[in-house]
Amino acid sequence: MTTVAEARVPLTLEGLTRLREELAYLTDVKRLELAASLEQGRENNLSTEDDPGFEFARQEQASVEERILTLADMIARAEIIDETAARHSPIVQLGSTVVVKPDDGPAQTYHLVGSIEVDVSRGKISDGSPVGRALLGHRVGERVEVSTPNGNRGLTIVSLA
Repeated sequence: MTTVAEARVPLTLEGLTRLREELAYLTDVKRLELAASLEQGRENNLSTEDDPGFEFARQEQASVEERILTLADMIARAEIIDETAARHSPIVQLGSTVVVKPDDGPAQTYHLVGSIEVDVSRGKISDGSPVGRALLGHRVGERVEVSTPNGNRGLTIVSLA
């Protein structure tokens, strides 16, 4: 049985690059800045009672260390989404870019990505979202029903890229 901690993390190459860049920034820049700030506070014999900024820096350091561990774990468990295969597949899958026509509006374009990379403002939706789940496994020309808080919504798949 696979536990959540062992589960693969689906990422595009772009997403993996962004995680690696964030990890490098946090370990090579932010961690050192915070350590220097805390060291300066210690040299000035500050404590949390003397300087609220010192306590904030300690809390920020803990937050940064937690994020570093999270990023390292996600990178270690990364499974690269084969976007080339998705572009050539006749079936909607993770990595597909799908143009859909809702029953009640203009066409919309979605790129199906793992939950880590969701950015609705850029059309990146999760394969686990209601729309993503509804589209997976379907072909151009098919109509799917999406259950939303405002009721069911029909989408027709116009194209895959």
